[in-house]
Amino acid sequence: MKNKFNLGLIVVVLVVLGCSCPKLDELKKSQDTTAPSSTPNGTNPSATPAAKENAGISMDKYNQLKNGMSYKQAVAVMGSEGEEMSSSEIGNYKTVSYKWSGDNFQFVFAVFQNDKMLSKSQSGLK
Repeated sequence: MKNKFNLGLIVVVLVVLGCSCPKLDELKKSQDTTAPSSTPNGTNPSATPAAKENAGISMDKYNQLKNGMSYKQAVAVMGSEGEEMSSSEIGNYKTVSYKWSGDNFQFVFAVFQNDKMLSKSQSGLK
């Protein structure tokens, strides 16, 4: 149990460090220069973060999230895509964190490594 906690802590530190990597800034800039796609009514679906659509988050949904499940399974539980907060790839390990936001500063945060949930946390859920 202690080893899993230590591994999870290391992953979170690596994710945070990965966010400040200069190559990530270059990648973000190159993605910003691509033309945004739009829907027939002229709105850009990527302009509205997925987290704004997740007002239905709850403690019940949070409790259904289990370590080892895939991101796709987590999306099925939560009812929508999460907002990608960070992503890093070191060796054979790809780590991505997602956030689902609700009303009144409620959120669910989950970290996936190689598409398996490593950890989860929440704030303000009842």
